Amino acid sequence: MKYIRYIYSLQEESFYQLLTEYTKGVEILDRKDGNVIFAVYEKLDHLEPLQVQEVRIKHPKSYLRTIRVKDFLIVPYGIKTLFINPGMAFGTGLHASTQVCLLLIDEFFKRGWTAIDVGCGSGILSIALKKLGAKEVLAIDIDQVAIRECKKNAKTNGVSIKCIKARPQDVKETYDFLCANLEIDIFRKEMKHIKPLFNKRAVFSGIYGKDELEEFLEMLKDLRTVKIKKLKGWYGIVVEK
Repeated sequence: MKYIRYIYSLQEESFYQLLTEYTKGVEILDRKDGNVIFAVYEKLDHLEPLQVQEVRIKHPKSYLRTIRVKDFLIVPYGIKTLFINPGMAFGTGLHASTQVCLLLIDEFFKRGWTAIDVGCGSGILSIALKKLGAKEVLAIDIDQVAIRECKKNAKTNGVSIKCIKARPQDVKETYDFLCANLEIDIFRKEMKHIKPLFNKRAVFSGIYGKDELEEFLEMLKDLRTVKIKKLKGWYGIVVEK
């Protein structure tokens, strides 16, 4: 972020008088020969600045980071936290395929959309969608353990998600957005049933290496590919209808 800094000099008595009238705060730079050299971030109408500078100020997110102190986790304000129980279902956020999917969801999902998470595992992607402002989220998986973990994690995060044991072909509704972090073998079997589940945009991940990527893109040739992102050899793909 860029700001304009105005540097002024006033005798000490005049400076302290200014402080009684100017309520926005000043930055004292130096004191010399009975004068106070100071800076403010707007022009003072009744004074001529000694210098005008353009300064860059880092956004707090650029240097604040999450800190763990034993069982305490200190999280900077504005960061969306996802609490995941390290249970038996896939999806703790440690795997690159999950991470690349989260990155693309954060970039391409629109607040207010409905969403479906195919192969939800622990529910981490579903929870992320809800925290990004999804109107409704359906999480499906064929593993009953995953459904149990998804429900538990949704409750822990204080979000409302519909988690059900189902295959893609069992779902009759269509959603604005779809995410699916699956293996290439599952995509080979289920892609024809997955495509009808969204009408705007989808994020796919779980694709490893260039050979799998080429094969996967062939599955999506009837859709418009918006972005391909690689992370540690794993690919995430964004498509639109």
